[in-house]
Amino acid sequence: MKICLVSPTEKGGYGGGFVSTRILAKALEERGYDIHFAYSYKEIAKDSDIVLHQNIKYLIQTQKFCERKNLHLVVTVNSFISCCTGTHVINKTKYGSSCYKCNLWKAFNCFLWNKRNRYPSTKERLKALTVIPRFYNLKRRIKALNKVDKVICISPTMRKMLGINGVKEEKMEVIPQPVDSSFLEDPGVRLFDERVALFTSGTSWIKGAHLATEAISKISEIKLVFTGSINKSDPIFGQISNSLGDRAIFVGVVPAEEMKKYYYSAHVVLFPSIWFEAFGRVWAEACMCGKPVVAFKGRGGASDYLKHEETALLSDYDVDEYAEQIKRLFEDEALYKKISRNAREYAKKNFLADVVARKYEKVFEEVEKK
Repeated sequence: MKICLVSPTEKGGYGGGFVSTRILAKALEERGYDIHFAYSYKEIAKDSDIVLHQNIKYLIQTQKFCERKNLHLVVTVNSFISCCTGTHVINKTKYGSSCYKCNLWKAFNCFLWNKRNRYPSTKERLKALTVIPRFYNLKRRIKALNKVDKVICISPTMRKMLGINGVKEEKMEVIPQPVDSSFLEDPGVRLFDERVALFTSGTSWIKGAHLATEAISKISEIKLVFTGSINKSDPIFGQISNSLGDRAIFVGVVPAEEMKKYYYSAHVVLFPSIWFEAFGRVWAEACMCGKPVVAFKGRGGASDYLKHEETALLSDYDVDEYAEQIKRLFEDEALYKKISRNAREYAKKNFLADVVARKYEKVFEEVEKK
């Protein structure tokens, strides 16, 4: 079977969606599929048995092209296209406030006032002028999804959000993002002499850097390692420095192929994201490495897949409770070993690339038969 994989990020890509696309393509090739990459709808091979569109760029154009050429189209949605800002959260509190459906007025206010890490600059506020085309594009994307053969949602939360915003239930299938099997292999390198907690999203407000910082500040002696983009002009950087002092270790951006060393060197991995995470590769990779994850409940990501006290520790949006869950993993060795073992086994059964590729295979067969 010839699969034309439309990946707009293929040329110079980055981020979770790009990584997942490469891993999935390799796994499908290993299962015997003929994989061809297209950067845009203009490069789609007309003799393809299935067109698999990844992410959202050129989605509308790809759908129209496949409709004209009578090609089967499956779309993997890796981000929240049902929100003009892609987050479904605003910063009324330090934990964020959820919203489930965009309208023009909400979107306008998000761009004008929602500060994320800081109050918007004049340049950022000018994005409010783009609200009408953004909202129009949102509606067009939802309409396009209802015309494709199948929509792959990478989490139950994404399926729920797309449903609220108008995508037909029968169109959608939940398949997680794949994780490369190399994460099962211990690199044998330990980057820190003591037991540390790891946070992988720099100083990002929406990823919960401020909450990870506040939680660790309540636990004596534990250090917090930050990988990812560090912006020293953000108020959150100042908050981290003031709260943790030399207990904060700033590493900076780490290449994807090097992240395994940080997972295996950490005692626990923190995932305090406050937006509606479509998936969040960090927690899945950590589980594959056998590292316990501490996350919040209820906004997708880890809480969609992991079970409290079985494969992770999950907290309500309360930083004191979150700190207590972290502390348990440093003090209760039996609990630590249990979650470490269970998380690794769960990840192997659900997120390994070949497992995910088999699920895609079933979708392809269903679409062709239909």
